[in-house]
Amino acid sequence: MPHIRVRGLPLEDLESVSDTLIETLAELTDTPNSHFTLEYQSSIYLVVGGASPAYPFIEILWFDRGSEVKAKVAQAIDDLIRPLIDAGQDITTLFRDIKGGDYFENGEHF
Repeated sequence: MPHIRVRGLPLEDLESVSDTLIETLAELTDTPNSHFTLEYQSSIYLVVGGASPAYPFIEILWFDRGSEVKAKVAQAIDDLIRPLIDAGQDITTLFRDIKGGDYFENGEHF
């Protein structure tokens, strides 16, 4: 934990920044990089009228680390992904804070 889900970005682009992404977030959160998981989700975005171009959507599931750390992580993600996308395209980062009582690993509560 933390678990990062990424959609709306080509797999090759995510792979090209994955090591840097995890190392940067590990440093910003003072968490060993081995605690991170990175998940690629293939997505098709739809709007009225059919398919729509995707935009990067990064979802982070973790134990809350406070607003200041969230802001630093969101900025680091933007800085890393911005060069990979079209100018003016949005990047969304969503944090889902998990409470300790909701987290089980190997059937055991932490």
